[in-house]
Amino acid sequence: MNRRKTQVVNHAFALFIEKGIMPTSIQDIIERAGISKGTFYNYFASKNECVSAVLEQLRYEAHMSRSELQIGKDPSDVDVLIEQISMIAQSSQKYGLSALFEEILHSRDKEMKQYVMHYRLFEIEWLAGRLVDVYGEKLRRHAYEAAVIFMGIQQHLMFTAKSINQTNIDSKQVARTVLLHYMSYIIDCLVEKNTSVIDDEKLYVAKSLVTQEEIKQEVILQAMDESACQLRFTKSQADLTAALRYEIEQQPLRESVVNALLKPYVEAFKGLEGYDQAKDIMTMIWRYMKQ
Repeated sequence: MNRRKTQVVNHAFALFIEKGIMPTSIQDIIERAGISKGTFYNYFASKNECVSAVLEQLRYEAHMSRSELQIGKDPSDVDVLIEQISMIAQSSQKYGLSALFEEILHSRDKEMKQYVMHYRLFEIEWLAGRLVDVYGEKLRRHAYEAAVIFMGIQQHLMFTAKSINQTNIDSKQVARTVLLHYMSYIIDCLVEKNTSVIDDEKLYVAKSLVTQEEIKQEVILQAMDESACQLRFTKSQADLTAALRYEIEQQPLRESVVNALLKPYVEAFKGLEGYDQAKDIMTMIWRYMKQ
């Protein structure tokens, strides 16, 4: 997504937060973004497509933030997962995402409902993978259901605390309590007692609808080469890029070495030209390792 389109998406998101999605018109977005109607339709075929772009941007930003928290750390460290979950919960609360999603789900717009369902499936899929990282391969078959259960418990505990004005509880505390205590019993039931209620075949079909395109090695290398051509690297940036590029070319991939390089690679660009490109490359590498 180019920078100008991203700015329009951000203006649209701000309006959706202020007014709600349904009351916000295309004209509202055009006026807030300071663009012509022709420019809007050059970017989006409809308001629904604009909503889809907003959700995609939110998903991308969440993915980037979670990935940055995990770089160079043990994926089985439950404290890392708690930090990731807490960060996303705080962001959702800050922007009122739950209210936006509820507005869409209670509307009659089937297309927008599908957007929200895809967004939620992505989030559940991410959490399912991280639960496997923390609790082990034994959970993989039931990881999706475990993620659904966790999210349900978290949501209702937070909702209840807010309803009774219990201000001494936060998302990190809830995530820690549920992950360290309740989930061990739930996982035992899922794995040892086979208490799953979600239909595996229907789940497979639903998940296939949101499967991301596979990231290929040559795509990552090309992105790194393009970055090197477009920017004037500092010595540190050049050295880290060369080292990371070398590791990506290796077969088998040495994930521990790549993980050790990713954080200093991104930080070498922080606050400088090329930072967004470095973060995009980091995301591609992260997905490449997880395939």
